[in-house]
Amino acid sequence: MHSRARRMGAAVIALASVGAAPGCSSGGGSGKPPVPSTSVVAPVPDPAVISEAEARAVLERYDTENNTANATLDGDRLAGVEGGELLEGSPAGYRADRARPDREPYKPFTHLDPQFWIPRASGHPRTFVAIAATGADSEDKAVVHFVQDTPGAPWKAVFTAHARVGDPPATASASPERLARPTLDDVARDASGSARTTTAGDAAAVCGRYAAAMSVPAGPGAVEARLAPGSHTTDLRKRIEDDAHRDERMSQTTTVTARPVARQTFQTATGDRLVPCVLDKTIEAKALIPQAHLTATAPTTIAFLGRSGPFTTVKETFLASVLIRVPTAPDTPATVLTGGLAQSHPLDATGT
Repeated sequence: MHSRARRMGAAVIALASVGAAPGCSSGGGSGKPPVPSTSVVAPVPDPAVISEAEARAVLERYDTENNTANATLDGDRLAGVEGGELLEGSPAGYRADRARPDREPYKPFTHLDPQFWIPRASGHPRTFVAIAATGADSEDKAVVHFVQDTPGAPWKAVFTAHARVGDPPATASASPERLARPTLDDVARDASGSARTTTAGDAAAVCGRYAAAMSVPAGPGAVEARLAPGSHTTDLRKRIEDDAHRDERMSQTTTVTARPVARQTFQTATGDRLVPCVLDKTIEAKALIPQAHLTATAPTTIAFLGRSGPFTTVKETFLASVLIRVPTAPDTPATVLTGGLAQSHPLDATGT
């Protein structure tokens, strides 16, 4: 789904004036003011893509259907309210859970006290965003992009990232490290409160830069030069590097690639662009000596593999949703707002 530029509606309409009929005198006049040769019609703004009441109902239906699907691991039911990359990650999780006899049931959730980014637009596909916590003590809030592909089609959640919004609750888990994480600001709005959107343009390249920076070994220096340091960038890369060198008897590579930006790009009050990045991540581990072997420890990985080991190679694939703020100033580093790459959804694992 591609971002659609905002249509400004009607423009200036020129009305040709009727000339004097042949043979009629132009002198004398009637005392009336002359008829203008042109008139200007004010642009008619596009309508909001959905009302707030309707958006709230979409979110509530999403929660209800999602919880029901989770309880029965029903991917077909989930497909009624999810699409895009979300519908790639969730059924993969269901598949792994079916293979786990010790799995714990999913806990029902509800998006609490949501806020909405509802833009104006004409045509389809169209997008709005819901922002809400799923727990009373949550430090982060879900940023959920909903898309309607065609007129009358159901709205489906296609992209979810979790970001710090405002100050976190005063709990023991609100550590100094967490308090230092970047904050997602509200979007720019017009006089009616509608969210402003913009084309991703050159800002879309930030997804590829971030992917290269988080690939190990690859992309040296990219984080420091082009992305603001922090828990989702420099700290995360160090953890990935540490994992790659934790045992000299094995090698581990992490490869991250970015998909083309297909979500709508919203604009902050300062003009920054909030770029939604979808990233594919592959972790491949290999035993380097004949006497060594690999053993899977994560329950989901074991479920995909069918056993814990031994293996000489293990390859895992993941999917991540990340929101990045790209400033208007060209020399200002972009800020990764969400930690989706560190908490990516497992898709599959293979081993030999």
